[in-house]
This record gives sequence, structure tokens and C-alpha cells, in this order.
Amino acid sequence: MLGEVPYAAIPMLFGVQQLVEGRLWLELPAQSPTANLLAVIYLLFSHVLWPAYVPLAVWLLEPGGPRRKLMLVLAAAGIATALFFLAALLAHPVRATIDGAHILYDLPHPYDPIALTCYVAAACGAPLLSSHRTVRLFAIILIGSMIVTALAYVAWFASVWCFFAALTSGTVYLHFAGRSVPRPDDSILLP
Repeated sequence: MLGEVPYAAIPMLFGVQQLVEGRLWLELPAQSPTANLLAVIYLLFSHVLWPAYVPLAVWLLEPGGPRRKLMLVLAAAGIATALFFLAALLAHPVRATIDGAHILYDLPHPYDPIALTCYVAAACGAPLLSSHRTVRLFAIILIGSMIVTALAYVAWFASVWCFFAALTSGTVYLHFAGRSVPRPDDSILLP
């Protein structure tokens, strides 16, 4: 049961991330210290948290076996990717601007093909390997939204894909829907 908490927290964490970006939107176009801080916090979610957190959360759901072992390999790739992006965020200034109806993040690193491959493998591949059908559905929709974002919103990828992923995280509910929740025994009276 405790192993399910990280997966169950995914929609809440996406909600916090979207609140940060919403506050950033209200702060822009000013390049204030608050705007810079909000941009860094947002990118810590998008580039550091998600590639490490998602595969670990899915790994905790998975019963033992080869899928779980492969998920751990993908989690290691996600952690390495998160550390790569964290180092880039710490070493270089970050800037966010409003571009049309989107937020454009001036990222401190090029989109390194190896880092991107590891990111997608970790964040999308681990849930795709799950033995749980609803977790695989989350992965499939996540991959579909990534493709749409890459084709239609590439300049604003960091903002738009995270928005789609936040919406997609609603499918996490399906993993828990229909389960009976353990209830305290009515015969036990608390003081």
C-alpha cells in the first residue's frame, strides 16, 4: 500500500508544477528575481523530478520479476538524466518569456539526444513496461502527447508537454478506481 503512494502523488505533483507555471505567467514579461525563481522551480520539476520520479514510482507498483528489473535500469537512466539537467540548471542562468500564448524557456543546455533518449525511456518506457493495464494507458497517452507536442509545439515543448502530461496524469486515478478502501472496524472505539 505504501508503495503506491508515489504513483498516486503524480497528479498532485503535476498540479503543483502547473501552479508554479501559472504564477510564472502572471509574473512575466518582467525578468524579476521572482520570475527567474519560478522558471527554475518549473524546470526542476520538468527536467529533474520527472525522469527520476516516474520510473521509481512505477517500479514500486510492480511485483517482482523481469519487468521490475528493467524498470530499475530505466530508473537509473532517469536519475542520470536528472543529474545531467540539474547540473545544467545550476551552472547556467534560466530565462522564461511569453511567446505568443505559451511560455518559452531559454534552457541552459542543448537538447542532447542521449539525454532526451534517456528521459523518454525513463519517464515513458518504465510505465509502458508495467504489468498494470492502467499504468500502460498512462504511458501510451503520455507518449502520444509527447509526439503531438514535438510536431505542433516544438518551440514551447517544455511547457506544452508538461501541460498535456498534467492532464494525462488524471489516468492515475484509474489504477485505484474500484478498489475497496480498508475501513476501521466500527467495533473499535477510540477514546
